[in-house]
Amino acid sequence: MHHTPTPCPVSGRTPLLTHHRWPLSALAMGLAALLVACASQPPPPNPQIAAAEAALESAARAGAAASAPAEMALARDKLARANASMLETEYERAQMLAEAALVDARLAEARARQAQAQAGKAAATVQDDNRVLRQEIERGAAQ
Repeated sequence: MHHTPTPCPVSGRTPLLTHHRWPLSALAMGLAALLVACASQPPPPNPQIAAAEAALESAARAGAAASAPAEMALARDKLARANASMLETEYERAQMLAEAALVDARLAEARARQAQAQAGKAAATVQDDNRVLRQEIERGAAQ
């Protein structure tokens, strides 16, 4: 059965799209689905990326480039990949990589601090050995 559109009582024009209602509703549903999909995307992980950058800077100041180069390289690589994922709006991946970069940077800093502590202990041992040696020399000279 064919439906004949009824003219508008005000303008007298016949609506063009009255017999095509289902494509418009399908279009509306498609747009609604697209809006829901866009709205469900997580926000950009800017705080995680900032935290990873700060951790890398802190590790570098602690001397991690020399004492934990592998961890520093991993942290830098993961942060670079997180930034690339941000540009591609892959926010979940960017967040995961930024959090991993943060962990690697903190590990690098911990290793650098451990190396500093060991170097400090070694220096203290050398100073103690020098003090004992001086005392023995002084005792030998006094006899």
